[in-house]
Amino acid sequence: MTSYSAQISPVTDLYVLASRWQTLEERVGGSFFLSWTWIETWLTMLEEPPLLVAIVDQDGRDIGLGLFTETVERRKKILRVRQLRLHDTGIRALDAVTIEYNTFLCASQDEADIWQVAIQGLRERGGWDEIIVSGATEASAAILSDMGLGLHRRAETSSAFVDLAGLRAQKVTDRAGYIDTLGKNTRSQIRRSIRLYEERGPLTLTACDDAEAFLAELGAYHEAKWREAGIEGATVNDDYMAFHRRLIATALPRGEIELLRAAAGGEAFGWLYNFVCRGQVSFYLSGFRTEDDNRLKPGLVTHALAVERHLKARRKIYDFMGGTNRYKTSLGQAGPDIVSLAVQRRVPKLALEGLARELKGRLRA
Repeated sequence: MTSYSAQISPVTDLYVLASRWQTLEERVGGSFFLSWTWIETWLTMLEEPPLLVAIVDQDGRDIGLGLFTETVERRKKILRVRQLRLHDTGIRALDAVTIEYNTFLCASQDEADIWQVAIQGLRERGGWDEIIVSGATEASAAILSDMGLGLHRRAETSSAFVDLAGLRAQKVTDRAGYIDTLGKNTRSQIRRSIRLYEERGPLTLTACDDAEAFLAELGAYHEAKWREAGIEGATVNDDYMAFHRRLIATALPRGEIELLRAAAGGEAFGWLYNFVCRGQVSFYLSGFRTEDDNRLKPGLVTHALAVERHLKARRKIYDFMGGTNRYKTSLGQAGPDIVSLAVQRRVPKLALEGLARELKGRLRA
């Protein structure tokens, strides 16, 4: 393995961190969730500075960077577990922003080495029972399973995406061609819905610059959907909305976020909040008008319009990200599973918890 070392210290200077993070990001790329745009916004929400784990080479150059918060989680009111959490906090209201593709900022080919050096450095530092990596992919889970520690999957879900580059290679350049690639039932629903919407007037998909007006519209329809299910949606969470207002204020002028409104004859029916980063479009949040005619499928049509927009803009991927919603697999192909992981030291209290969890699973089987 290449000779790397871990430098572990609290973040004391945000300007220094910004320079280091942006320099490494420019070199290795990465997802929007590991961009300085996202990370800087997340840092503004923290009450205490996180721990910077920097993996450096022999010349002192950053090879991998990760930020960990330190917290204590009480489980079953009696189990006290000291946690290090990568790019989240353990505070539900703050973590509602839901990071995905979570790992160290590093080149993908270096990730296994980065984690190995980081785990070793954190072991030597001590003071923790488990490391939580929320929103990891199966690739990261495979790497972490080989670290000589316990690995517990706390949660997992599927994902889906549209391969825009692959569609263009097949000479697909518009929504009609994209719809032709979908399953029979999905094709039929979208085509019929488009015809019905076009009876109101031309279909349009426009990018919005007025973030407050857009969020108010999206939020109203987003919450209406969840109220029907008897629960609250994300947009009533004050911390969640404060985070996204800050994020949008920074990222929208840079073209790293898009706010899309779909309409028929000038009457809006769909709202999409997407991230745009290095050729990948990541669908994050939506709101859709409830239609009296159940033949109208505002979500399917809005996403089809967005896929067409990004086919023409020559993006590489339209990513639905994590979630088991049926429409995602109807509109795209299966992506990586998104998992929340606990990398655990082999201490008695966690060993006993693991045995109890295994016994409970057997009793349920």
